[in-house]
Amino acid sequence: MTTVSDQNELVKSYDYSSLLTSADKTQAISCINTIIDSGNYFRNSPPFQTKENLFGRSEACWLKYRMTFLTSVFLYLGHEAQVSNMMAWCFKTNLDTVENRDNYWHHHAKHGGRGISGILYLHIPSDVKDLSTCGTEMAPNGPDSDGKFYTMPSDHTWHIYPSETWHRPGIVQSEQYRYVLAADIVVL
Repeated sequence: MTTVSDQNELVKSYDYSSLLTSADKTQAISCINTIIDSGNYFRNSPPFQTKENLFGRSEACWLKYRMTFLTSVFLYLGHEAQVSNMMAWCFKTNLDTVENRDNYWHHHAKHGGRGISGILYLHIPSDVKDLSTCGTEMAPNGPDSDGKFYTMPSDHTWHIYPSETWHRPGIVQSEQYRYVLAADIVVL
């Protein structure tokens, strides 16, 4: 049975709605569309995943997304830590990009340190019928085992979890694009 959770002992959520603004989201989505329109994206699954490290860009919004992700990682750990290899990318999906969701299962396990990952939903289409299943499906015991759950999307919120956790994008429900910002960091 699959359940829905905004956070639990594995995935913690950190709301930055007092810092991240609609203008930040608009700037980020515009930047992402420019990257994708230039062809700088992966063509495998999920489609329209940016190739470059968005945290390395100079637009003002990326400073906020980068620092809120780093702060969320430290809050998740319960302390500051030495880190390396912080990176972010975005993917956008809609009903035209749907493939077999079983092909999307993956994890971001790191070597040489403990990996922490994060997801921030930049845009969830307004016509989504079931918000509870359009986030990210997590499989802490692996894709073929029980215990799966969906993260509940919320604006301006990082969802932080261990990188070795199996997960896949939630169920696409709209012709409009859903934009998901993903990030990884290695804790040394």
